[in-house]
Amino acid sequence: MNRKTKIKILVALTFLIIYAIIWAILHFAFKDLSNVYVGAITAALAVILSPRINNYESQAGNKIQIKWIFMKKLLDI
Repeated sequence: MNRKTKIKILVALTFLIIYAIIWAILHFAFKDLSNVYVGAITAALAVILSPRINNYESQAGNKIQIKWIFMKKLLDI
């Protein structure tokens, strides 16, 4: 597995963890809310809170940059 694949798997797992946490909170906090609304709200919040991958080209070649709302610095990989 190359580096880019490992990073994409890590980002997907992070998204799933964030999705599960938000879904559990909304499911138990708002019991009368329809499952469609819980899923839509959870998906929107998970997309906003999950890390993003940017590819850019530098003099050294293609680089991968990870940007996340919880980290001030960008990760260059």
